[in-house]
Amino acid sequence: MINSINTKDLPIKDLIVSGLIIFVISTIIANLYNPLWGFTYAIGNVLTLVFLSWLYQDSWNPKSNK
Repeated sequence: MINSINTKDLPIKDLIVSGLIIFVISTIIANLYNPLWGFTYAIGNVLTLVFLSWLYQDSWNPKSNK
C-alpha cells in the first residue's frame, strides 16, 4: 500500500517548475502538431511523475523507514 508522503519535506519550487514545463511543452506540441498529441504528452508526463514519486517515496520521507 502506498504511504502518504510528507509534503512539507518536498521541494514545492521543483513541483511548480516541473508542472510549468509540462504545461508549456504540451501547449507547444498541441499548437504545432495536434491537440491530442499535446494532451497525450501532458498525461504521459504526469503519470511518469506519479510513478517516480511512488518509486522514490522512501528517499523523500525518511521517517517512513522501518
